Amino acid sequence: MGREGISHEYQDIRSEAACGEQLPSIEVTGQVMARVRGLERVQNRGTVRFGNKTAATLGMLILLLMITVTAYAASEYIQIRNKAGAVKVQHFAPDLKPKGVAAYYEYEWKLMDFAKPGEQIAFYFRGEPIPEGGSPLQFAYKEQRITEYSAFLEQMNRKNSPVILPKTAGGYAFKYGTMHPRYPTKSERDSSPFYRQILSELINEAKQDQKRNLFMKVVPWTEAGGVQAKYTRQGAFIDLSATLLHGGDVQVYQEPGNKPEKLKVEGRDIVYNYVDRPDVKPGFSYHYLTWYNEVQDAYYMLTTYGDRILTKEQLLKLAGELMKGGL
Repeated sequence: MGREGISHEYQDIRSEAACGEQLPSIEVTGQVMARVRGLERVQNRGTVRFGNKTAATLGMLILLLMITVTAYAASEYIQIRNKAGAVKVQHFAPDLKPKGVAAYYEYEWKLMDFAKPGEQIAFYFRGEPIPEGGSPLQFAYKEQRITEYSAFLEQMNRKNSPVILPKTAGGYAFKYGTMHPRYPTKSERDSSPFYRQILSELINEAKQDQKRNLFMKVVPWTEAGGVQAKYTRQGAFIDLSATLLHGGDVQVYQEPGNKPEKLKVEGRDIVYNYVDRPDVKPGFSYHYLTWYNEVQDAYYMLTTYGDRILTKEQLLKLAGELMKGGL
């Protein structure tokens, strides 16, 4: 199940749903691990790839796994809390990571072929098991890369993003930006006449066509679920993303080889992650930063790769500059 975007005219439904529904956690390991595998390919091909998929699916991967908050003993793992003391970011053991998203990748290419860049797709897959708390109506998004910063800025404002990523980052120039929708919660899908009508149309289409199992429709979106920008300088790259939590929280499954360190930058908690991955290539490692912005209710990730990478000290300095700028 994904957490996907909802049209502006249904804001009242979203508000009502939030009151009666426990907002799910956002599992970001897919995003983190995707960049892990991508770094090796960036050095050789100049494009970030996630497994066998391009960065075009990043927005969807960020919010692809949505699970209910469960009780776990993870006191030895890193936590970031808000001022009220609520846990907003939780690191814990990889063996607690939920399973069950492999089937999606078997037909993802059909969804991407169906949509144009920047479009959100509502879809119904006949026969696919519905996880507990899930919905038969699912959502996906085809990434649109915006190469002009002025157009990216306009899009961030038009899609009601509380996060405005900067034009430059540490002397690195803007290369392109992307966004992805906030997918509707289960309550919104169940209560909204709009979403119920879409599901009904897709199921009726499935009843009339027994030769295929995937049925889809492009639907509008006006609210951002996350933003991302890539910056470049002489063959080096910085990648900056923000996932908008909308009252939810983040679960980070601490994969083997990851050595996270909780630090302070500009008086705020930040997690420095150093990951050793000899399974990718002997001696291969990388590092990145993550932090939480309470005012924006956003979870940030900052990575460095390419011909040259920033040192730990440079990465932390850049994060401090970005925080001073409002991130």
